[in-house]
Amino acid sequence: MFKKSLNLIVFIALMGTSALALASQLLFSAKIFHWLAFLLEVSVIIIFLYYFILLLEHIYNWNNFIDNIKNPAKTNLYSAMPIASALITLMLVNIGLPLFSVYSLKLAILFWLISLFFSLFFVVIIPINLKFRSQIQHIAGTWFLPPVGLFVLITAGSVLALKVSSLQNFIKIFNLFLLGPAFILYFLTLNLIYYKSKIQQDIENKMIPTFHIVLAPVAVSILALLSLSQLLKISPFSFNIRTLFFQISILYSFLFYGYGLWVIGGLLTLYYRIIKEKTHIPLSELWWAFVFPTGAFTLATFQFYKISHLFFLEWFSYIFYFVLFFLWLYIFNYSFKNYKKNES
Repeated sequence: MFKKSLNLIVFIALMGTSALALASQLLFSAKIFHWLAFLLEVSVIIIFLYYFILLLEHIYNWNNFIDNIKNPAKTNLYSAMPIASALITLMLVNIGLPLFSVYSLKLAILFWLISLFFSLFFVVIIPINLKFRSQIQHIAGTWFLPPVGLFVLITAGSVLALKVSSLQNFIKIFNLFLLGPAFILYFLTLNLIYYKSKIQQDIENKMIPTFHIVLAPVAVSILALLSLSQLLKISPFSFNIRTLFFQISILYSFLFYGYGLWVIGGLLTLYYRIIKEKTHIPLSELWWAFVFPTGAFTLATFQFYKISHLFFLEWFSYIFYFVLFFLWLYIFNYSFKNYKKNES
């Protein structure tokens, strides 16, 4: 996780850590969880800034960057950076910086702008290279990262706009337009993976953890719609339009939350089959792909509970939180030991 050279998996690790920080802050009132959230937030920001500089140096070395963009096994990993930046925006708004509270919103705007620029950059560059995916031997769950990035950007923008009134009008319109490419890219990717899985039965063992990312767009799309519906409540649109959008968001949340539970059932069946068949999945940094989708679904469950008031969703959110926490702890422990081993 803490290598001195550019490693795009670090941004996926930061995504998962950010989700844990947000869940700790939003689900619990006890100070110990809020201090945990603050500690994780500061750690994520420091590590992000370091690797963001490395990424800029990498992009400056244009030829290597273009080679990676054309590599279907690597290109989608670039989307993890703007996702991590958008999640930092959410942390700065919801958790803040107690010692520097006056700077929290200013930094939140800065990280949102970073996410905005690079999300749009990669969402244009990566789909252009869809044709290169026909050359790859194995499919991977990382293909879902570009649409996930758009949904997280919508969520971060909506939450930020509720705090910064000067940005509200721009973000409302921008987010509404962004919903289109976000959903289209998600459904195209879902269709592509389904098609490729039919003609390519084998999945590279080390890439199996990345298929947990299939849960992420389900969760973040719910978060995007619910957060945007809250922002539209203070919009100049007519009452009928705002009410219609809110009702569509609730209906979508019911439908896709059920779909998310079905996805979880499918993933658990896959993992049971892997354990039963004693399939070897090497423990590696790719296991960070387990963390963010679990965290995103935890947050989606809790936000959906706050709007629907379905009591069992509150139970689910706490169950998912502790699964998230122990997943993060286990994989962080591996990453830290691996870092010490490489340093020695």
